[in-house]
Amino acid sequence: GRVGVWASLGFALSSAVLLLALFVLQRYDIRYVYDYSSTDLEMRYRVAAIWAGQPGSLVVWALVGLICAPFLMRRTRQFEPYILSLLMLLQVLLLVFMLVRNPFLPTVIEGVTGPITEGRGLNPQLHNVWMVIHPPTLFTAYGLLGVPFCMALAGLWRRDYDGWARMALPWTVAGWTILGLALTMGGYWAYESLGWGGYWGWDPVENSSLVPWLTGAALMHGLLVQRAHGGLRRANFFLAILTYGFVFYASFLTRSGVLSNFSVHSFVEEGLKYIMIGAMIALLIIGFGFLILRWRDVPRKPLSEAVLSRDTAFVLLMLTFVMIGVVIAFGTSMPWITSIEGLSYNLERIFSRAFDLDNGSRFGGQPFSDGRFSLLPDFFKKTTPPLALILAVLMATGPLFGWRDTNKRKLLLALRWPFAAAVLLTSIAIVLGVRDGMSIAYVAIATLALGTNVLMIVRTLRSGWLRIGGYLAHVGMALLLVGVVGSYAYSSEEEKLVIPQGETQSIFGHSFTFWGYDERENGKHVLRLEVDNESESQFVAAPDVYYNARMGAWVRTPAIKRYLWQDLYISPEQYLPADDPSMVDLAPGQQAQVGPYTLAFDKFAVEDHLASGDGALVGATVTITHENSVQVVTPQMRLEPNKVLQELPVELADGKKLALENFNPNEQLARLRVDGLDLPVVPARAVFTVSIKPAIALVWMGTLLMALGGLLAVVRRRWEGVPAREPARVPARGWGQRVLGWRGTYR
Repeated sequence: GRVGVWASLGFALSSAVLLLALFVLQRYDIRYVYDYSSTDLEMRYRVAAIWAGQPGSLVVWALVGLICAPFLMRRTRQFEPYILSLLMLLQVLLLVFMLVRNPFLPTVIEGVTGPITEGRGLNPQLHNVWMVIHPPTLFTAYGLLGVPFCMALAGLWRRDYDGWARMALPWTVAGWTILGLALTMGGYWAYESLGWGGYWGWDPVENSSLVPWLTGAALMHGLLVQRAHGGLRRANFFLAILTYGFVFYASFLTRSGVLSNFSVHSFVEEGLKYIMIGAMIALLIIGFGFLILRWRDVPRKPLSEAVLSRDTAFVLLMLTFVMIGVVIAFGTSMPWITSIEGLSYNLERIFSRAFDLDNGSRFGGQPFSDGRFSLLPDFFKKTTPPLALILAVLMATGPLFGWRDTNKRKLLLALRWPFAAAVLLTSIAIVLGVRDGMSIAYVAIATLALGTNVLMIVRTLRSGWLRIGGYLAHVGMALLLVGVVGSYAYSSEEEKLVIPQGETQSIFGHSFTFWGYDERENGKHVLRLEVDNESESQFVAAPDVYYNARMGAWVRTPAIKRYLWQDLYISPEQYLPADDPSMVDLAPGQQAQVGPYTLAFDKFAVEDHLASGDGALVGATVTITHENSVQVVTPQMRLEPNKVLQELPVELADGKKLALENFNPNEQLARLRVDGLDLPVVPARAVFTVSIKPAIALVWMGTLLMALGGLLAVVRRRWEGVPAREPARVPARGWGQRVLGWRGTYR
């Protein structure tokens, strides 16, 4: 009952608050805090570290689902006990997963008995504002998409095959919209901060979250058909179960270790693989079993058989969404499929003929002995574009159709101006260099969709601005498609530049001058590049590239210069310090050749007190071999408080001098320099790649418009879904009606 709902919510909220307190108070005696936090971590990243691992992210997911429960009370009327029972079951399941990976266990480090005052820290690539926003947004979407699943099962349970759909529509639109925002955030994070050179890499973890977005879009359109005239009841039950099944499957892929060696995101912690498989299978058996049990009882309503009808367009649209989702899910699941004994060899022989494969070594791992493999991005790039083009065609024409039939003459009249605009814009794209047939088709259909949906927005405003949400989302999708064509198909090849300090090189109409390797806060370093655009003023680019000793990895963050039509993308690779052949770094016991000399560093010699008072003399005892003669010398360095370090070189037998230029007491390194050799010095160099990303702004603009359209649709459907005792408050008239005077849809 409701007491159980509030108790579950209290438990999840208490767990989240306790985790927050442990991270804020830096309790490194707790293993989860020790693994993901450190004393130098900013407060916002201490909070974000809560969902850096499996247990914390599961708590957030469960908490979102439990927060939904009070909003469902009294608003679902006779459905309430059924929906809440199922929703509580899902959230308790997530909390069980969390407890299996118990985040409150104490830290145990072999050989350490005293207080633990420092943690391992958060991966430096996660030190980004998107780490604070993106994961909780993703899990909010997952939590929301659980509600339509529970409503569908409740509808089957109660044999109410229409009431659930009316209630589920706003929740589906909300979950779909927020999941789309989460995908966009992840893409923008990768593009802006991680230096991958793009926003979508067809990584298995990216794909696993895209699949429920696709099936959720199919469900959303199916619910619209059912709401309009009662069609597609069975299909909507199927899609509601399938969508949440894919949500669980996405979580399984990232938390089971199945994608180990195949993804840069994959969690590889043990302990959840088999319990998640069991839970996922149980959910699907319960869901689809219930549907099969009620299949004959669910009434069918015939759809329109007219080709030019919304019924037909929506069915084709839904089938295409599901087909794309299944193709992506299949390709993403290949490591799991090929781990089944006897399948890997035959599947490898089939897929290697047309696609690139990864045997597990792509990210530096060892190939798997059982022959498992993954499909590389070219599989998705070859299989999904034709299907997505069908979506674009349906999005361009479907909004103009009536539910049952369409007046062909009025349809052609409505298409005049959108078609003319599409021809004009496609011609401009061809002039700008778009030549590939598929790319031209995408630009043509997407611009046609842009025109028809703008037309529908104008005509729908007379009925109220809340009614334009779907069309606005279509406009965003059209812009997104054009942006994807420009930024991927016509992005320039990455050009590598290696520029010595103080020198200039040019590429893509820009001149790059490398001025130095500057240190920033917390040991971070940036390449200081002066960039001169031939048509604009100069600007300074400062991409990060530095070695993080705690994580044992290089951190690279690109620099991006945004123009109206394109981005200049500067991705750093490495900094090569100046190479002075007369200088060498040695540890005790090491030797090296410097010009004609062989230097063997024996030990440090330290005199703690000088005659003048405080200070010290640090010397390096070196054995020098030169032309069959051996000489032992000790160049020194004077250290005095508030004074510059003073070198005290020694003279060698041939008149040259050996100096101790610097030393590192932590690593026991001495930097030795032989003066007077006049050997050529190789200057410091910056190594980075440069590329041009055309139309990238359309990608971000399109996704934002899709989110805005989804938000408007959520508000509208929420008002329409209010129980009968609360009269619907969807505005029937808006400012658009006062300005415009024509009808919306052709019937």
